[in-house]
Amino acid sequence: MEWLYWVEHAVMSLLLAALVRLAMTEGWQGVLRAVLVVLRYIPGVGEVINWVIRRMAVQFAPQLTGAQQDGSKKDRKPPRVVLPKKGQSYDAIVQEMKKLQKEKDTDPHAGKMFAYVYTLEDDASKVQKEAVDMFMEQTGLGDDHDRFVREIYQSFIHTNVLNPFVFPALRRFEIETVSMVASFLHGDDQVVGSLTSGGTESILMAVKSYRDRARKLFPQITQPEMVAPITIHPAFEKAASYFCVKMVHVPVGPDFRADVKAMEQAITGNTILLCASAPQYCHGIVDPIPDVSALALRRKLPLHVDACFGGFMLPWVEKLGYPVPTFDFRNPGVTSISADIHKYGYGVKGASVILYKSTDFWRYQLFSYSGWPGGIFGSCSMAGSRPGGNIAAAWAVLKAMGEDGYMKTAQEVMETTEFMINNIRNIPGLCILGEPHMTAFAIGSRGVNILALADEMESKGWRMERTQNPNGIHCSIMPSHTKVREKFIEDLTAAAEYVKIHNKSSEEGASMAYGLAGQVPDKALVDDFIKEIYMEFYTKC
Repeated sequence: MEWLYWVEHAVMSLLLAALVRLAMTEGWQGVLRAVLVVLRYIPGVGEVINWVIRRMAVQFAPQLTGAQQDGSKKDRKPPRVVLPKKGQSYDAIVQEMKKLQKEKDTDPHAGKMFAYVYTLEDDASKVQKEAVDMFMEQTGLGDDHDRFVREIYQSFIHTNVLNPFVFPALRRFEIETVSMVASFLHGDDQVVGSLTSGGTESILMAVKSYRDRARKLFPQITQPEMVAPITIHPAFEKAASYFCVKMVHVPVGPDFRADVKAMEQAITGNTILLCASAPQYCHGIVDPIPDVSALALRRKLPLHVDACFGGFMLPWVEKLGYPVPTFDFRNPGVTSISADIHKYGYGVKGASVILYKSTDFWRYQLFSYSGWPGGIFGSCSMAGSRPGGNIAAAWAVLKAMGEDGYMKTAQEVMETTEFMINNIRNIPGLCILGEPHMTAFAIGSRGVNILALADEMESKGWRMERTQNPNGIHCSIMPSHTKVREKFIEDLTAAAEYVKIHNKSSEEGASMAYGLAGQVPDKALVDDFIKEIYMEFYTKC
């Protein structure tokens, strides 16, 4: 094997020459850095280095947070917090939050901070608060829940969670909010995550995390792909575009649920993620997540469940006895879930949570950069600055609502949903698309031009949401619809009859755009058209 000796000799010579050149250009620190990089990729050695880094972080973190280092597990890990069975009073929550803020957080107006918060004098802040209070009185928006949320938001309006050590109270609110949401989505004490500005950011973070995970664990994948049903939210398309991950869409069945066999057939050696909805927004229908979970386990792929729309409704609908497919961490293949607090969680815009099964997945969401002259930089979400008011309000709303509050509201909204669905099915020419699982549905057509129907309803003052493939009208039912449900059915019945008798077609507005889009075979042209409309909206209209 003399030839092998010479190959090894040549490789070592080239490596030595490269190290000498590196030393001449970047110094011996550059050589050391290169050696450490190589060592981290050697099986066994890399694991030891990562273990040492984690141990150093465990020892150093308490110094930043002010926690005592007595070696106890209690001080190293915050206690798990579950959603309270009974909602707490608004006054008690406000007092607790103000106490925590005063004891722990740096006062943005005290003149002792040199970053993160940019404010005028305290008097200006008071004037702003008085203006908000006056606006509430003049507009009649002063119901108890709304006033409570606004007061919490106002109290933390100038805080910023870019640096979690400056505002410890907000760090606690975020950790406990993640914990409370994980509790009713059946996550164990290993589930971790972050609050984001909304469902889109939560989804972006999930896709980014799985892309970076694949880069680390499977470097041979240079063109990553994710597989999802066609009904998955467009935020996944946005993530695919932003992070250079190819979106592979599969069809849904006649029940509008993901075709699991088609998903398996779409998996390739480049697949890094499977995606499903709970429910998909278009028709309010939950994908067969137990089956997708089994597929994920069988093919050793992560599975993200987009519960942005239903995460704060499906758990209570299930407890009320309605049939809901198991969609959460009870499925062993589910590795992450996104859920929006600012939807059926009744928090302020924008607040969402992204949960991961363990830190093994969450670590890839985090970003760090140690080479900036301005200091060491770290971030746990897409945004840098993160408004503290959204996080504080999210925590407060969960505490105030409690399980009993969410159950009560879910029951009321589900009753209204059933009332609407049952009556719509009795309107000649209309139907409900599929079998919805919660407080949303899509109205389909059996002989009525559904887009013309949407136009006719808008002429009566209703704001209608169109769907396509097939055309339909989407309805998300909220507590405010309870008082107008009879009027809605009355107007919908009259509008359907009018459109059918007069053979109306969609001739203007959004319906015309949907009609034209359906006739254009090249969807890239439709995409360009949509972008041009947005440019008109924001530059001329």
